[in-house]
Amino acid sequence: MKHLLWSIVATMAVLVAAVTGCGRAPRYDARLVAIDSLMHDAPDSALALVQAIGTLPAPADRAYRDLLLTQARYRCYVTATSDSDINRALAYYRAHSGEREKLTRAFIYKGAVMDELGHPDSAMLYYKHAEATAAPDDYFNLGYAKMRIGALYQNQFSQDSSALNVLREAKHYFEILRDTNYIIVTLGKLGAINGIIRPDSTKLFFREAINLAQQYNPSLQYTYKSKLAGLYIHEENYKQAKQLAMDVMINGAEYCGENQFYFYACEAYLKLGFPDSAKHILGILPKLENPVDSMNYYNTMAELALWDGNNNEYGKYTELSKKITTRILLSKKESVLTQANREFDNLQHEKRSHKLKNSFGLFILITTLVILLFLGVLCRLKYKLHRFEIEKSNILREMETTMMELADLKEKQELNTHQEEPALNQISELVGYRISAINELYDAIRIKTNEASDKRKSVMPLSGLLKELNEKKQLLEINLSESFWDKMKMSVDGEYNGIVTFVQSQYPELTDNDIKLFCLLCANISPQIIRLCMNYTSDKTSSTYRNRIIQKKMGLDMTFDQFISRYMKGDFNDKN
Repeated sequence: MKHLLWSIVATMAVLVAAVTGCGRAPRYDARLVAIDSLMHDAPDSALALVQAIGTLPAPADRAYRDLLLTQARYRCYVTATSDSDINRALAYYRAHSGEREKLTRAFIYKGAVMDELGHPDSAMLYYKHAEATAAPDDYFNLGYAKMRIGALYQNQFSQDSSALNVLREAKHYFEILRDTNYIIVTLGKLGAINGIIRPDSTKLFFREAINLAQQYNPSLQYTYKSKLAGLYIHEENYKQAKQLAMDVMINGAEYCGENQFYFYACEAYLKLGFPDSAKHILGILPKLENPVDSMNYYNTMAELALWDGNNNEYGKYTELSKKITTRILLSKKESVLTQANREFDNLQHEKRSHKLKNSFGLFILITTLVILLFLGVLCRLKYKLHRFEIEKSNILREMETTMMELADLKEKQELNTHQEEPALNQISELVGYRISAINELYDAIRIKTNEASDKRKSVMPLSGLLKELNEKKQLLEINLSESFWDKMKMSVDGEYNGIVTFVQSQYPELTDNDIKLFCLLCANISPQIIRLCMNYTSDKTSSTYRNRIIQKKMGLDMTFDQFISRYMKGDFNDKN
């Protein structure tokens, strides 16, 4: 049998090659194309052949094989246990937009697999994707997708009106294709949805399905004759029910997937007054395959016992029927609970996935903010280090200028030493004090700035670097000896006619730091260097203290410069 199937495939492959062009290789493996052509009429053969195909090198062929394998399994009623095959096919066709028809099919069978795995919401979503993806003239896939959507509406969501509308659209597409098999199937589904609530519509759809089946596929008619017989039983039209049920039993029992027509015939014979015929039918009844058949069998036996007046048999079969009925109801409840639990698990999974996505998004946001903060800190550090180097250069330049000026002054004084005038000697001595003090200040600043530069070049923890930069006053903090301050006081006292001694004696509220600042201000030291000497946090601090000493601490209503000017004029000689 297997060799025969492969012979058929080989023949079809040759035909495909002839159609696609002389000597030109088909796009897909010819075996796959041939198997696809068998799918509609011989899905069992298609399944056997596609399972026999080994490893395929081309990604397109592997995707095609996965699609055909899933499709053949579904068409042969092999219940899906995994969606891995169709997922691979779907991923490939999503990435190749030119394969529109196969992408539509992949969506359809992904939905079918999800339905079998117990995820009707996901199945509906994929069927809708298929409907939206299909080309306007792809009537078969449009009709098949709508037919599957209608079945979901009816079986999973109990939306009969929506199911009817979608199935009518599916029937329209199949009519365009003149695909009688699927027209018959769609008519049967329409009849089943109408059921006993709209019996006239149900009979109309079933009869139309039976008429088409008699013309194009006779084996299909018996399924719908059995269903129609059940509707006649419900309407108590037992004569019509008997006629249909017996036709199925005699001519098409092997084509029906259920045994309901046996029980319809029994009930019709009993209601028409022929219990012996009913007993005969029960005698030829096949083996009971499911609880529903068992329940129907015991109900029929109970009615026969009642017909014979055997109350004991009637009670026994009625009790057996009740037990099976209870079992069926419990099974349905368990099925409903299982479905509810599955839907709850799906919701929990979606909730966890959503929470995980939110957590991941939050993690990305926090990580991005941390990176931006780190980059900002690095930029700030780089800026501060650049400012430090500029500040260091300015300080050293200013100190060198001051030293040059004082050196010139000392040189001039040394040229005049032959005059031996007391005033000139005194000035020379004062200049010496100033030069000595400035030299000490210069050395202290140079050492400190070099240490600070070395620190910046060395590797240190980020926290330590931040701490040093935030505590800016420690960056260039220098410690000056008392001899420096003594020399500055003597130099200023000599230059300004004893102003330091005057201020110390007349204004005892001034602190030692106030006197030191007073000396630096009188010596015209720049605010930047005053900040280093006094360990202030900014250059503005020395400017603030400049007038505060005079106005706040000395209680004079004037500026620092006005005080110096008036003192040199002798305005404070009489202060006591």
